[in-house]
Amino acid sequence: MHNPFSEQSVSKDSDRELVAAAIQGDGQALEKIILRHQAWIYNIAFKMIMDHDDACDITQEILIKTITNLSSYDSKKAAFRTWLYRVVVNHVLSMKRKKFERRINDFDQYINLIEKLPDHQQTNHPEAHFLASEFKIGCMMGMLMCLNRSDRLTFLLGAVFSIKDTVGAELMEISRENFRKKLSRAKQKLFTHMNSVCGHVNPERKCLCKNKYKNFVEMGMLDGDNTRYLKPDTMVVKEVVEERVKQFSTQYYDPFLTHFQEQPFYEPPDMVKWLRDMIGHDDFKRMFNIQ
Repeated sequence: MHNPFSEQSVSKDSDRELVAAAIQGDGQALEKIILRHQAWIYNIAFKMIMDHDDACDITQEILIKTITNLSSYDSKKAAFRTWLYRVVVNHVLSMKRKKFERRINDFDQYINLIEKLPDHQQTNHPEAHFLASEFKIGCMMGMLMCLNRSDRLTFLLGAVFSIKDTVGAELMEISRENFRKKLSRAKQKLFTHMNSVCGHVNPERKCLCKNKYKNFVEMGMLDGDNTRYLKPDTMVVKEVVEERVKQFSTQYYDPFLTHFQEQPFYEPPDMVKWLRDMIGHDDFKRMFNIQ
């Protein structure tokens, strides 16, 4: 898995070379750019709004912005990574509110809603552990939704994906000091609320996952055959950003962050197929001089 934020990242074709070729109409170079970055764009989008359909739409919107503005990229001013992920950051900060953002946006209301659900102390469901794990990821993502967009994105970039403050500051277009302050505030706010209710973060609290998930099964919102968040065969975030996680943990170790870094790094939809279908239109070929 290519990690655009890794200092160890090595590739046969650099982003700069691929961009130059794509601008000249090389369709294969454009596909390589999409393949290299689509998973990261998709995971940033999904973890911002916790819905796969919305994340797919957001990823396509960002890729369209990227493709249509590719000729404006100036390698003398910034690395392509910086240019591209600024497009990502600006898009997710300014897009219309998504459905889960309208439903979940306040810590106290969210926690109160979960605590009011009936407890099911005993259950013989054959997939009890599996469903509890699905509930855990969804619940923690819901907690993340309670941060405002800017803090949520800062937390994802700096704490979950372990992006260096120099890079995070470039993407958010703020100073390194301000990025670190925003990250610290977001972590503290999230930890404070999770520590008050989550048994995974605070062992002194009763674990809600195993006692509450059955409510969502009965409401048809939790299905062991079609999980939204738990993907056992998918890499987790810390595997994708392993080297940075090691460095980050050495300096800023915080056990509660591991719960987010152990969540899946989701496989994106096939954006290359989508791109090929789009490139196949004559109007698109003429507009971008695609060969």
